[in-house]
Amino acid sequence: MKIGLAAIIIGAGALAVLGLVLMLLPGPTDSFGWFAYQPVGDFGFVGGAPLVPASRLWGLGVLAVAAAIGAFVAGWVLGKGRGRQEREPRSS
Repeated sequence: MKIGLAAIIIGAGALAVLGLVLMLLPGPTDSFGWFAYQPVGDFGFVGGAPLVPASRLWGLGVLAVAAAIGAFVAGWVLGKGRGRQEREPRSS
């Protein structure tokens, strides 16, 4: 295996680990404030924390890039083994 291909595999592995770490980071915690009055009667308030934290989205994106690089390397290795086969001339 050439050094360049090994570097790509190591880089894809590092990206996969980074993506997993980003996905496993805890999300932001909610802070609640209590009011003695109803500020707006016809509006349903949703807390400030997003449903999916940004770190989890970044982790999924990095994992997708790592998977794409891994698929490229797998295709490269499999395709390299199937070189053009030269035909032998038929003898009659």
